[in-house]
Amino acid sequence: MRRHTSFLSRMEALDHLRSMAPAHAFSSVAYYEHPGAGTMVDKKWRGADLIFDLDADHLPDAPESYSAMLANVKEETLKLLDFLTDDFGFSEDMIDVVFSGGRGYHIHVRDQRVRTLGSAERREIVDYVSGSGLVMVHILGEGSGGWGAKFNRWIVGYLQGLHDRGDALKILQKFDGIGKARAKALINAGNDVNIELIRNGDIGFLKDIPESFWKELRLQAVQEIGASVDEPVTGDIKRLIRLPTSLHGGSSLRVSPLTLETIMRFDPLNDAVVFSDTEISVAAESPASCDLRGNHFEIEEGVNTVPEYAGIHLMCRGAVEYVKRL
Repeated sequence: MRRHTSFLSRMEALDHLRSMAPAHAFSSVAYYEHPGAGTMVDKKWRGADLIFDLDADHLPDAPESYSAMLANVKEETLKLLDFLTDDFGFSEDMIDVVFSGGRGYHIHVRDQRVRTLGSAERREIVDYVSGSGLVMVHILGEGSGGWGAKFNRWIVGYLQGLHDRGDALKILQKFDGIGKARAKALINAGNDVNIELIRNGDIGFLKDIPESFWKELRLQAVQEIGASVDEPVTGDIKRLIRLPTSLHGGSSLRVSPLTLETIMRFDPLNDAVVFSDTEISVAAESPASCDLRGNHFEIEEGVNTVPEYAGIHLMCRGAVEYVKRL
């Protein structure tokens, strides 16, 4: 890896990359007084963007298929973006969203107010968005903001869902301390009148429901509301991260810059594919498969003919080798 390289302009950086055509390209999240210096001490650190890395590998119960993994990690990314804009109040123009080209997304917060935060402070932000160590003693109103508001909305949705289910009694009586009478009270809590009370933080009419029930719901809510991010990445104030618009050498997909609006309709297995439909030949020592641009490809042992975009993707994964046509 070539490191400690700085450029005076975007064009100079592009010319350098074009001359090398690297399989992977990274840039620092940090700001330095002398970025081209050969040692970290001589660079003189002046700050760093607040970075979040969301990777499908870090999610609990991650599915096996690539497309399903990407769908899951996108949901986590959207949850994180909600925290950043709603709870922390960062404006959308201060947040860059980037598809990593691999199995997840990178979030760059470029607000100058966070640049000088140390590693410990950045890890505290991770704790907040993930709900790590969160203790909620009371149910607050939906206007309380932060986790209080999020938990209130979650409880409202949970109780409304129970109110409309025919098997709600059976579900609730699986909780410790919840018999038939208490289960009926919880089901009744989902009607419009009681939901309005809960939205205002008033659950006095459910005073007979044991604390163990609310504790279990809080644990479930934290898991569903919190965002799973890679803490070491966020805490690293000198981190190298994939360069937006470069290609990922392990997938051939574009490291794609997005916005809070475009991520909603972004399909990485279509929108991040950059190579052509021209057919090429590849050789495989064992069967392989991939899904790109809405097409499924099954690769058999031996020589196969596939579109360039599928062949290069499989080559980057190490599944096939290019076969030069005579």
